[in-house]
Amino acid sequence: MKVLLVELNEEQIRKAKEANGARKQITHAVVCGQYGQIFGTEKQCRKYYSAWSEIFPRLFDGGKEVKGHEPASYESTFDLVNILITAHDSLEKKSETRQRPSTPEPARPRKKGFLEKLFGK
Repeated sequence: MKVLLVELNEEQIRKAKEANGARKQITHAVVCGQYGQIFGTEKQCRKYYSAWSEIFPRLFDGGKEVKGHEPASYESTFDLVNILITAHDSLEKKSETRQRPSTPEPARPRKKGFLEKLFGK
């Protein structure tokens, strides 16, 4: 799944402003699939799009910029970044448990103490 930076058309902007507040400046959206979406200006959305497409590699295989994509909802998802962090961390933990080898670490040689070095034992 890719994180999407969506340039909204006039109808979509109207719907997003109805859902999020008429005074909000909305021209773009960042759609994160099943996790949710946020709406804002191009500058705001591009900042999140750039960051999230890079720092959540277990959730997204990159990003894609599109025009007019229809989001599942026109309401911004509350606390989306924490939802993404939780989902990514759980996938990362599952991955770590599969990758850990079951062989024990080799024993380290015992270090000589000061007196052993001094007397050569």
